[in-house]
Amino acid sequence: MPSLKTEASAAELTCALEAFLAEHPRAAVLEDGRVLFKMLTARYALSAEHGRCVLHLWSEERNLVRTVTGLDGRKNVLRIETRRFGQSKPQTQQLVPDRDTRTPTTREATRKRYLRLLERVMTRTFPDFTIDSLGNAMDLEHSFGPAYARGALVRGPKAWVVIAVKSEETQATIDGALTLGILWLAYCREHSGGRRIFEGLKVIVPAGMAAVTRGRMAWLNPALAKWGCSN
Repeated sequence: MPSLKTEASAAELTCALEAFLAEHPRAAVLEDGRVLFKMLTARYALSAEHGRCVLHLWSEERNLVRTVTGLDGRKNVLRIETRRFGQSKPQTQQLVPDRDTRTPTTREATRKRYLRLLERVMTRTFPDFTIDSLGNAMDLEHSFGPAYARGALVRGPKAWVVIAVKSEETQATIDGALTLGILWLAYCREHSGGRRIFEGLKVIVPAGMAAVTRGRMAWLNPALAKWGCSN
């Protein structure tokens, strides 16, 4: 991630922005937490003439022209220091690499709501099972992140592990549910202490977004576990 302050040349700033936008075609431009442009539908032009890096962004909704005076890359976000023509006070925009432009607070709130909805749906869909330990707590040691809801469906001594992801997450996150589900199944088996027999894994993904998961699941060994995907 580039970190180019005001002493960087116009050419260096232009090259860094070009590289970021080329690498992240799904990027979005934010200002004060508001999405100004989604680069899948917006257009841009960059120039380094007359010793200035000039960024021009436009879409059907708005048009923006700024002089870029510095870049600072932090945690996969590129902060752009800019100035309007004729003004000396700098402004800051952010380039985020994907369409998931929600703030951390909004992201956490929507994930909590999803957990409550998921529990209600699972209760109706699997009436013969008891839902156990449904949550999305961060566990970096075992590669579990908050984007995935994890739990178990229990009936007597047998159980299925469940991993679920909602439609607001990125497609890459949704497509990664099976990998995390396999890790979750292995974790539950390892830590069950023989109290439960975990028969298999159920992956719950949004409607219309299960093709990759089902395609990958078809190659899994049925002798190791039972595999199921629903939406």
